[in-house]
Amino acid sequence: MAEYDAIADEYAASKLLPWRTQVEQPTLFGLLGDVRGKSVLDLACGDGIYARMLADRGASRMHGVDLSSGMIDLARRSEAARPRGITYSVSDAADVRGLGGFDLVMAAYLFNYAQDRAQLRRMAESAYRNLVPGGRLCGVNDNPRTSPGRYRYYPEFSFIRYIEKPQREGSTITWAIQPDTGEPCIFDNFWIPPATYEAVFAEVGFQEFRFVNAHVATGADPTPFSDFLADCPICGISAMRPLGS
Repeated sequence: MAEYDAIADEYAASKLLPWRTQVEQPTLFGLLGDVRGKSVLDLACGDGIYARMLADRGASRMHGVDLSSGMIDLARRSEAARPRGITYSVSDAADVRGLGGFDLVMAAYLFNYAQDRAQLRRMAESAYRNLVPGGRLCGVNDNPRTSPGRYRYYPEFSFIRYIEKPQREGSTITWAIQPDTGEPCIFDNFWIPPATYEAVFAEVGFQEFRFVNAHVATGADPTPFSDFLADCPICGISAMRPLGS
């Protein structure tokens, strides 16, 4: 996405904010589980931060895909500075083909860019065809279950999230995140009803699709995030490509 070419550095810096490191990451990595010896496709990989973490955790093969050439440039620079064997490509995550099957597909903030049911289906189909039978899709997402009144400013976490009214399929959700350094990064997601997610993933062939409530790491004190976690603006997503499919 061209908008991310312009804010690539700021968006990468925002990945180090506390709500990301202490809520987003535990939620995502909790879904992924032990990745040692597993192949992982990172759809909408951004600057590759999570691809690098999974490579460091023992993933046998990592490939990242992003539509933003600016983000992929950052990812490739990090790979050149400290090689981990991660490969990257600039591509629409909804049209990834020819890479072979993966044990895991990770999708951190991919599906919330679908502007309608048809686009969501293309993204889900891409994840499905790139999984081996029995492989799993795990991700984090803008939470489509958020109550309308909870789209708001989070001063303690340096971001604003609000939704276009009236709320309907395709309503724009605008995020403005202020990283500790640099300019704010502002970008749009889109709202699709939770029931549409469930129906689309079932139509594509996924089993066990579910939204997962965000959480802090096991054993960590959730108190600083109690308000953030109540009707949390982000959530996990999990699904499986069935064996024999």
